[in-house]
Amino acid sequence: MAAVLGAVQPGMATAELADMAREQAKKRAIGLTMRTNMGFPDDISVCLNAQAMNAIPGRTTLIKDGDALKLAVCGTDGAGAFCVQNWSMQAGTILPRRRLLLEHARACIDAAVPLCRPGVTVSALVAQLGKSALDKGIFISPHFAGHMIGAQPNLPPMIVKPKRWFGTDHVLTEGTVLSLFVLAHEGKPTLAERGDGWTMLDRQGGLSAAFSHMVRVASAPQVLTGSYPLYA
Repeated sequence: MAAVLGAVQPGMATAELADMAREQAKKRAIGLTMRTNMGFPDDISVCLNAQAMNAIPGRTTLIKDGDALKLAVCGTDGAGAFCVQNWSMQAGTILPRRRLLLEHARACIDAAVPLCRPGVTVSALVAQLGKSALDKGIFISPHFAGHMIGAQPNLPPMIVKPKRWFGTDHVLTEGTVLSLFVLAHEGKPTLAERGDGWTMLDRQGGLSAAFSHMVRVASAPQVLTGSYPLYA
């Protein structure tokens, strides 16, 4: 993730980032699972601006100066352990409106990490994320949300959902590894599938930012993934 994000610059194609991710995964002897486990057409997802989720990297899809970029990478050691992370950054010229969205979305997930303790309910995480978003004046997507990690890359329950989706409220337990994920929008989102069967777009052109961390539930929650710059 660090190597790919560090290479981002205006003028490059999003497919170049996928190429680099494959090179880095091979170098580190890990597998990329978006294609093999989820049927995605490529090994990573790279979304630009109004693309909210699951955009397929392309040779003719160029990163422009000021673009907001969302990168999603899923990996495995081949022995049953999975890792997934999403990160957002801005390429080139820093635009204030986009800078605020990135900073506010990251602040939401940072505020939720301390709640990943044994005995805390998922609805408490939901409430914290909702409060953080309200305080920052942004909207958290109800369609794409955090999830548990188990013998597959992602498992229910979803994290950002109304409490009624859970039935009995899920209680976090010691040692659980949680993928805490936030997809935040600058305005109330109106998402639609692009037509390629994967890419989700905001029909009104609204921007979004995605951040996630792998967190081990403990009395002192342990963040297992790295943090990276917000600007390239």
